[in-house]
Amino acid sequence: MLQVLKRMTLLAGEYRKNLYVAYIVSVFEAIAEKTPIIMILFALMQLTSGRLSRKDFWLILVIVLCSLVLAVLLRFVREKNQSGSGYKIFARERLNLGEKIKRLPMSYFTEGNIGHLSAVITSDIKFIEEMGVNQLTTITTSMITLVVTLVMLAFFSPVVALIMLVSSFLVALVFAEIQKISQRHSKHVQECQEEATSAVIEYVKGMQVVKAFHLIGEKQERVNHCYKKTSEALFDYEKKFVVPAVLADSLIALSIGVIISLASLLLLRESMSLALMLMLTIFAFEIYRPLSGLVNISAQIRLMESSLDRYERILKEETLPDTGRQVRLNNHEIEFKNVSFAYEDNRVLKNISFVAKEKSMTALVGKSGCGKTTICNLIARFWDCDTGQILLGDVDIREMAFEQLISNISVVFQRVYLFNDTIYNNIAFGNRKASREQVLEAARKARCYDFIQEMPDGFDTLVGEAGARLSGGEKQRISIARAILKDAPIVLLDEATASIDPDNERHIQQAINELVAEKTLIVISHKLTTVKKADQILVIDGGEIVERGRHDELVAKGGLYRKMWDKRTKATVGKWMN
Repeated sequence: MLQVLKRMTLLAGEYRKNLYVAYIVSVFEAIAEKTPIIMILFALMQLTSGRLSRKDFWLILVIVLCSLVLAVLLRFVREKNQSGSGYKIFARERLNLGEKIKRLPMSYFTEGNIGHLSAVITSDIKFIEEMGVNQLTTITTSMITLVVTLVMLAFFSPVVALIMLVSSFLVALVFAEIQKISQRHSKHVQECQEEATSAVIEYVKGMQVVKAFHLIGEKQERVNHCYKKTSEALFDYEKKFVVPAVLADSLIALSIGVIISLASLLLLRESMSLALMLMLTIFAFEIYRPLSGLVNISAQIRLMESSLDRYERILKEETLPDTGRQVRLNNHEIEFKNVSFAYEDNRVLKNISFVAKEKSMTALVGKSGCGKTTICNLIARFWDCDTGQILLGDVDIREMAFEQLISNISVVFQRVYLFNDTIYNNIAFGNRKASREQVLEAARKARCYDFIQEMPDGFDTLVGEAGARLSGGEKQRISIARAILKDAPIVLLDEATASIDPDNERHIQQAINELVAEKTLIVISHKLTTVKKADQILVIDGGEIVERGRHDELVAKGGLYRKMWDKRTKATVGKWMN
């Protein structure tokens, strides 16, 4: 329990002093809450001895009212510093997590971690923020109230205080056992929740395929199975606490009964006054109230610890090193020097070397899986190469700040992703400082201005999740508008015209021409007609550059490129003949 307080205090960072204030205020709040009981004892003692005067009555009343008001004010201060700070802490942590995710290598997102990451963001952080911080309040106030009550009680009846201390210790042992049970089983609960999250994400993202192949029932069964498994895990988790929780409650009830019986016996033997006996009875219920509260939240405390564990595991994930250093670039030439790269044990690139001159076009061609997209990913530093160097303007890209590198690169992907926002904001994403006129001009250059204006809400039209309300060609042109607005000196085009109908392809090609003017261009395309004008063509096969040169040179060589070209020409002629 103290470990949770320590971890939350460390996580608080700049808000740590607020938590310290809350802890200190809790002490005085506990004293203020117990003061009315002491004053009631004093009143009863005065009353039974026949010495309760009018002055004493009003003094006791004023002290009781003041202590109650003070307790309310102190509770407000504690909540403001503790619970209020909790929301600020996790607002900061969400931003920090966003920055962390941006720095993770893309390999992290291809190892089944999406469900884990989604569960942490949607469940764990929310649980710690809303439930965890509130339980932190319960922990601190309960522990402090327990100590303050025992100290106060020791002044009136050391024997009863000792009984309460022993019984509290026994309840603490049961509480420790509950924590052990929780520690053993909470991980399984979270794994089930994570699996369910992954299943739902996969089901929703693949809905088009699921419907097309009549897999609705089959895929729904997996989601249902995951939910059922999670439900059973939660039920089993709660069931394991029944016996220890009942035992703890029984110990508390038994202890209260012993204290009341002892106090009554002492009263009968005239070893204790009626006033003190009544006060001890009240104290008996007061001291066990926080203990009962701790037992009731013990499972949630362990879940909070597990949530913190999963969150901290993400924070400990190794990110791509970032020097943060701004360097002077003499040019925007890209050079690969003996670059090799592997996805785990699958070697994709083998000693790749080439130079993409500034303001020139370099085309990467080859069959699927040969390593073309990997080259672009390494330039944008989505991964780091295993061996060799990638230079930008004669500077190793690992030696410059990541923000500087990516500010010099625009990427147009084959699979376009648009945010569930307006068309205007999706384009403006390329340059947050751009004026509205600059955004509209980028749309004109990307040949998407006209179809946007025809929409009911124009540029304020919401595109839907991942751009679901737009066609593939429309999404592609908006992504090109975004890249045009960024106006980076280096452009990476990854199959930008793939799977696009001829009419859209014409518009997209015009948009690309606007985008790449006077840029260092790396283009991937299976349509060899689009790379005929490239300053150099690199033919990739098996992760190696097997041919390089201009179109005419490669055709004349009669190698792999010539075979690809002939195959493409025959396919085009056959299509025309049909």
